[in-house]
Amino acid sequence: MANLRTGLRWTVLTAATSLLAVGGCGMTVGEGIGPTDDPSPSVVAPALPSTMPPSTGTTRRGPQPVEVTYLVQINEDQSTGQFRYNVVTDGATKMRVKESLYAEPGVVGEEAVYTWDGTRMLVFSEQNAPPYTVYEAPREHPNEFTAITSWQTNLWSAARAPGCTHLKTTQPMLGRLAAGYRCVTASPDPAAPAPGDLWVDQATGILLKAPDLVAEKLVLNPKTDAKTFSTMPPAGAEVTVIAAKKASPAQAPDFTLQLVKGSRIGLHDLAGKPFVLAFFSSDLAFDEKGEVCPGCREALLALQTLTGNGTKPRVLGVQIGDLGKPGYPLVVPGVTLTLAHEETPVVQNSFGLTEMVAFVFVRSDGKIAAAYDRVPTKQQMTQSLAALN
Repeated sequence: MANLRTGLRWTVLTAATSLLAVGGCGMTVGEGIGPTDDPSPSVVAPALPSTMPPSTGTTRRGPQPVEVTYLVQINEDQSTGQFRYNVVTDGATKMRVKESLYAEPGVVGEEAVYTWDGTRMLVFSEQNAPPYTVYEAPREHPNEFTAITSWQTNLWSAARAPGCTHLKTTQPMLGRLAAGYRCVTASPDPAAPAPGDLWVDQATGILLKAPDLVAEKLVLNPKTDAKTFSTMPPAGAEVTVIAAKKASPAQAPDFTLQLVKGSRIGLHDLAGKPFVLAFFSSDLAFDEKGEVCPGCREALLALQTLTGNGTKPRVLGVQIGDLGKPGYPLVVPGVTLTLAHEETPVVQNSFGLTEMVAFVFVRSDGKIAAAYDRVPTKQQMTQSLAALN
């Protein structure tokens, strides 16, 4: 995922892998569950189809503690587009995924590690600044969370998709016996569907091979310890904490921001009267046609109009990222709100917000009336402003 974080570019690999169709079976690396209202943090892999061959020996079928390493080849040119995934899970809720992109065979270009303990998620990448990110409520960020949930869904369920038929044949793989499936992708064009074969471990149902993907290592019941699934960054490490979104009527967290024109402003300066925080990325200054963030510029200008140029109630615009040069501020043309600035989105993240535009509506008692980690409609802004009275 080349994910735009307000003020900084995160180079995490999920977006590239989310484009990988593995086999013709509808199983996509990087495809996982979306947001959910279910408060339970656990994600349970779907049951295996009844057409799977019977288990052999004493090996457990379905979710269980396992370590698997996969090599994924995106391009036909074997010199580019290689990913390697090392997946470790306790078979219940906890999982760690190490994701490596190879600039060329044997040379790692980018790397990221995702760890989920069933409640929080820790992401580490040297390409990120800072390198560690903690998501207190990862389900609220499905784009990042799919790095975990895609493997929870697909590890044991590759042959479950519609159009997959048991081949009733086996072959040895990694010193084990693999069962074959022929899968056909559905298509409006009768001539378009193309078959692809999947191979899963006969005893456990674990995916071993698909077009463009092959398991290089499989360890049942791997050795793990308290550190394996820990979401605590190392002591002293620089960390970005993405808080859980504040459900109304949660209290606004304390904060202090630097005003663009000098001095500082904080929650104590705004308390006692309703106010709105309008976070926006400096990159919007370059997005004239709204291609990167559709409707973002318009939303800022609409909020400005609805509040009488940010006076009724008070609106504080918070620019995230590069401040710009004197005479050339990186601000959306037409925005005349009082502006604060933070280079990295510490305050924005403290509200659980991460997108290029995000609004928070706070009542006079400091309680959050509404928060949008996206572009709200004009009607939603009007209703949220009315809730402040």
